[in-house]
Amino acid sequence: MKKKNIIFITADQLGASFVGCYGSKVPSTPTLDRLASQGMRFDRSYAHVPVCAPNRATFLTGRSLDIHGIATNNLTLTTEHPTYASVLQKSGYRTGGFGKFHQTPMQEPLPENFAYLGFDESIPTEDPKLGPWLDWVEREHPEHYETALSVSWPMSYVDAYGPEKRNIREAIAQARKKHLKPLMDQSKWHAMHSSPLPKELHQTTYITDTSLDFMNRHLENHQDKPFMCFVSYVDPHDPYDPPAPYDTMFNPDDMPDAIPAPKGGHTSQTLKKSRDFNGFEAIADDPEELRKLRAFFHGSIKFIDDQIARIVSFLEEKGLTQDTIIVFTTDHGEMMGDHGLITKGVKHYDAGIRVPLIVWGSDVQQGVSDRLNSSLDIYPTLCDFAQATCIPPIEGKSLVPACHNEPSPQWEQVTVQSPLGDANYPVRSIITNDGFRFSIFMEENYGEMFNLTEDPKEQNNLYCNPDWTQKRLELHERLTRAYMVAHKTPQFPNLPCVNGQPCIPSPQIHLPLAPIY
Repeated sequence: MKKKNIIFITADQLGASFVGCYGSKVPSTPTLDRLASQGMRFDRSYAHVPVCAPNRATFLTGRSLDIHGIATNNLTLTTEHPTYASVLQKSGYRTGGFGKFHQTPMQEPLPENFAYLGFDESIPTEDPKLGPWLDWVEREHPEHYETALSVSWPMSYVDAYGPEKRNIREAIAQARKKHLKPLMDQSKWHAMHSSPLPKELHQTTYITDTSLDFMNRHLENHQDKPFMCFVSYVDPHDPYDPPAPYDTMFNPDDMPDAIPAPKGGHTSQTLKKSRDFNGFEAIADDPEELRKLRAFFHGSIKFIDDQIARIVSFLEEKGLTQDTIIVFTTDHGEMMGDHGLITKGVKHYDAGIRVPLIVWGSDVQQGVSDRLNSSLDIYPTLCDFAQATCIPPIEGKSLVPACHNEPSPQWEQVTVQSPLGDANYPVRSIITNDGFRFSIFMEENYGEMFNLTEDPKEQNNLYCNPDWTQKRLELHERLTRAYMVAHKTPQFPNLPCVNGQPCIPSPQIHLPLAPIY
């Protein structure tokens, strides 16, 4: 059977509830809604770690935070864990990756490429914007370079940034003062404003352009191979700054109100501490400003959706729709004022941890799946679509059978955990197949237990309710067991070798060792 091309698309910090086909009333995702209507939409997908770098490491390795070790942002994923891209390479794919990888410290210059993670071609561009994107603007659109500098971050290495040594720290400061500060001064919260850049030069467009260029060159030069293209958008991550016309595309008056905090308010010190992220307190209790924030957010979502439409149009123009699988998801959600909170991390409410997952392709059944799944399942799903036969030991389960309406093993619960880095207090949760979210805040005497079936807006915390003591004890035990599962997975440094190949014992002990990679 001919192998399908695979396009794996991610957006950053976008929860399922902000996508039209998941119930959003804001028309910001027509392309994603179309893909969902023609393919399989998974309604119960959860971020294993609702923080950027750790969850992206889970995508890449198919392994949980406890094993891959990327416990917070600004760490480096090593080559100890074979990535899905490496497996696809060995299965005959040419692999490309474009946009946000987030597997090295932002305090250091971006690697030239991510070949060591299994990508034949890659062009990274991330939150600080220093690197290939900024170089491209300077080279191809010098008249906009100063404006591009204004949205870049003055990281510690900026004095020696670029293809040539040059001092741009002062240039960034002056550009921000000229182009960015006036926009920020017009807002009650400096993190929400219009972008000073035209949309044609925005990172979102650049990521699409580089992805399409890879796919187009692949068709010209490598027709004998399938391709895998990882398209990784940085937005709608904060700052909330869509370019024109997306900054005014949605009327704040049309935005839904944020979900209020649970009854009794937040008693967790962890959640209280996280509330004032980047000065959010300035608008946290202002419904009018929150509606403005949501309008900006949906503008960025629509911008991404329009770029995904370009990718779909490319497939249609090249006659590739029958030969290509699209998988779309996000690394985690965004609270966007729900429960009085912003961004992600320790906030394990629906907006922060439930993510969209849409699979589209000619042999993908049309439908909606309520199968419980998490970020751990992305790796085996991509490998399964690629018909890979040499997959290392991982923790997830392929969702390909569900895409074909076929029975397959399912999770009784999935794990969601926040590491050090957000409020410095880790939180561990499970989402259960019978509809509960149970969370333990590791460094304070506090927990949460919500019946998501009867209380989807998570207003009634049952954790201390004496009528629910038995369920609380059951879920506490299930959480403990769920976090033990990771340690059943062999660690790569400790695997035995046969003829120089790392091996694992077969599930049937009497069988010989089988090579895995």
